[in-house]
Amino acid sequence: MKIQINNFGPIHHFECDLDKDLHLILGKNNIGKSYGITVVYLLVKSLLDGEIPRYAHRERITGDVMEKVSVLNAGEEIDISTVFKGAIIKMLQYVFLDRFQDYLKGTYGSADSVINRFSGGDPRVRLIFDDVHIDIEMAGNEFEVKVFGINKIIKARRIKSSRFPKQETDKLIIYYYSKYSGGFKDHFIDISADYCAKMLGEVLNGIHTIHYLPASRSGLYTALSAFGQIIAELAKSRSFLKGRIELPGIAVPLSDYFLDLSQITPNEKPDKDNPIQRIANDIENDILKGKVEFDKKTRKLFYTPDGTQGLRLDIDATSSMVSELAPIVSFVRHIVAKSAEKTRDIREAVAGLPREEDTPQKKIFPKPLLFIEEPEAHLHPENQVKLMAAFAALANAGVKVIITSHSSTLFHKLNNLILGKHIDTGIISATLFQQTEKGSNAVPLPLDELGIEDDNFIDTTEGLYDEKVDLIDRMNRSGDDGDAG
Repeated sequence: MKIQINNFGPIHHFECDLDKDLHLILGKNNIGKSYGITVVYLLVKSLLDGEIPRYAHRERITGDVMEKVSVLNAGEEIDISTVFKGAIIKMLQYVFLDRFQDYLKGTYGSADSVINRFSGGDPRVRLIFDDVHIDIEMAGNEFEVKVFGINKIIKARRIKSSRFPKQETDKLIIYYYSKYSGGFKDHFIDISADYCAKMLGEVLNGIHTIHYLPASRSGLYTALSAFGQIIAELAKSRSFLKGRIELPGIAVPLSDYFLDLSQITPNEKPDKDNPIQRIANDIENDILKGKVEFDKKTRKLFYTPDGTQGLRLDIDATSSMVSELAPIVSFVRHIVAKSAEKTRDIREAVAGLPREEDTPQKKIFPKPLLFIEEPEAHLHPENQVKLMAAFAALANAGVKVIITSHSSTLFHKLNNLILGKHIDTGIISATLFQQTEKGSNAVPLPLDELGIEDDNFIDTTEGLYDEKVDLIDRMNRSGDDGDAG
């Protein structure tokens, strides 16, 4: 699935291909990188939370089409594509769009906040699936599904006996039998719901959980840690709650970040064969030089430096490097690793099933999706190199990772990983946000087996080098003038 975002806040255009497993998003400050991935997060979250109302609003959805087909003579047919699309649009509004609007308001406030002031254009989103696409646009202060694009013509044909719908390459025929009009209604509703289910299924086939790690992780953690035990108690009764737990007044991704952290359930016997667990251990051993622990009683994170004979520090009392990386380690070990186990269980279950000869060998399995803003914060370049290697390892181990960054070190390390064939270029997306008069455009960076083309850092690097050469040249000329005197 691809998500195209147009005229959202500071963004003029941004496309995110969620079939890719490792995304590196670059660009200057205050240009829309975090804004873009936040909108993607909210859309995916809404889709993952969606439910198909197969028989909801049955009469309202089929009323228009029944009027059209009931006047047909036997053997006649009409094009009902517009009515069919309208029925699906109503379903989509219920399935995920109302939820997306709630998440959007919980994050940005009023709809007025998401309008692009540079271009003056209305906010638009396009969701691109294998066979269909959905266009979502602003109508007043609300978002609506404006277009549901399919590659088939939908027709209704009146017949003298009951028949199942007929699928053809370029069209779908739903049959109407006057003595059993309920059969037409059932088929119309079922096919409409199946299209919605197929779209949600395409998302669920690629992604089964999403997690967001914002910038300033340590500050947010410190500010919200007082709520930890309260949230943990609420979580115990979650099955009795109708809605999800929310932190009022806090953007949805930030609220989800802390809720995830506060509801960690440490595994007393972690799977040593789980590659995600090994990656978390590597970050501790190679970068943190100590262990990160989640205390089940206090619902807080603690750090024990290597070689300190059991010294246990609250994360608030550690260095900025530790306090920024500790939430990442905890997410990877306790949340992402468990999500990845679901993928492994599905793989093993499918591997044990009989396979027909014509079935493709390669299958797509759902993966956890992890958003991380500026992971290089407070890290020495040497540790940034190690962290980028860990992210590549996560992508290779079945985790989708979307990173925003200002780090040339992360960029160059990823290029070296590509050159060393430690990661396949086919799973990588590199994007550069560039400012225009209409807002920022996210431009795909050229990528091949030699790495990613540097259209972001090279100008600054060359500028510094030219400045240095010029200063040395001035210094030499000044010395020559002094000698001449």
